[in-house]
Amino acid sequence: METVAVLDFETTGLSPSGEDRATEIAITLVREGQVVDQFQSLMSAGPRIPADVTQLTGITNEMIASA
Repeated sequence: METVAVLDFETTGLSPSGEDRATEIAITLVREGQVVDQFQSLMSAGPRIPADVTQLTGITNEMIASA
């Protein structure tokens, strides 16, 4: 019985060599087409999240303030 982990990262932008940082990680475990477990956590990104990124991801600076 194979289990697959589906991983998703949300970030403040597309440049890992710049100041862009991860803001959220989500993992879903799927076995035989069924979700068997899930994990999600916001992360403090340090720099402010740009407005266009908030519009795209729905993640606000307020949401990560205590992450």
